[in-house]
Amino acid sequence: MEKTAKGLVQYAKAQLGRPYWYGTYGQLGTQDCYNRKKAQYPAYYKWSYTPQTAAQKVHDCAGLIKGYLWCDSPDAAPVYNKLQDKSANGLYSACKEKGNIKTLPEMPGVLVFMSGHVGVYIGGGEVIEARGHDYGVVKTRLSARPWKNWGICPYITYEQEKGEVCKVDVPVLKKGAKGASVKAMQQLLIANKCSCGIKGADSSFGPATDKALRKYQSKQGLSVDGSCGPKTWASLLGV
Repeated sequence: MEKTAKGLVQYAKAQLGRPYWYGTYGQLGTQDCYNRKKAQYPAYYKWSYTPQTAAQKVHDCAGLIKGYLWCDSPDAAPVYNKLQDKSANGLYSACKEKGNIKTLPEMPGVLVFMSGHVGVYIGGGEVIEARGHDYGVVKTRLSARPWKNWGICPYITYEQEKGEVCKVDVPVLKKGAKGASVKAMQQLLIANKCSCGIKGADSSFGPATDKALRKYQSKQGLSVDGSCGPKTWASLLGV
């Protein structure tokens, strides 16, 4: 089953209100699971088991992402994959596209990071995170938490489906912008025979990309303003 950014967001939303257990990734919170994890991570299991969790899935912060990767549905049991078993910091290291949180693209499913912790950006300035045992899986405002960086999860597809960008808050891109949204725009420009220069789709909106965008806008009869807004995105995506 293909794993997508949209699917990650849906999975994370389905886990809201469920418990945080360190070292878990979507197992049921049974007595047996508790006993095994307490033996494995005694420092993190100084609290007592309660049977109310037996029918609920449990995750830690990175486990929220692994739970999606390893489960066929929000309520299915996970199937372990050693190659994708990363800590929060390990997930950040695995991200090939990443940046400072100030350059976060408006792209639901992007991962957000602080040291030792990871969450899922769901759009509209909101994050879902398995925050800790005292909180569980919660939805928080991006601006209310000390996130430092963002990253594109290497194990899922960030769809450029027709109309998808226009269904969310479209990133208005101008010269000087950086990040995954810029790269997506550059790839679409290049596909439309508008070269972005020697560096190609390098995620940085420089003079060559500005020239390519203006060329495309002129060819398509759009306003030639060097700004990739909703109409230009719609044209690039063919919607």
